[in-house]
Amino acid sequence: MTWVPVAKVGDVRAGDVVAVTVEGTEMVLGLDGDRYFAMQRRCVHRGGDLAEGIVSRGHVVCANHGWRFSTATGCHDTASDVCLVTFGVRVVGDQIEIDPTPRKS
Repeated sequence: MTWVPVAKVGDVRAGDVVAVTVEGTEMVLGLDGDRYFAMQRRCVHRGGDLAEGIVSRGHVVCANHGWRFSTATGCHDTASDVCLVTFGVRVVGDQIEIDPTPRKS
């Protein structure tokens, strides 16, 4: 695993989703309660920018058409075979780091 620093604790507020690029891969970093998550930046439905979305009840909600994806798995809320690519996130001290290796859903 290669961990890349992307933000500091406090840069992302609970419920927010922000765009980050890690080693050329566009993704979003979000905070769901007290847990950070990272996933691909574009919605699989119509390519909407998930950085414009929100976090609600354990899901990232796409601003374009309201598609909802689990912050834990990246999978659509009603079609579990439709999933976003997710990435590992960890906090070291006050630094938030992402592993750019795609996880399997």
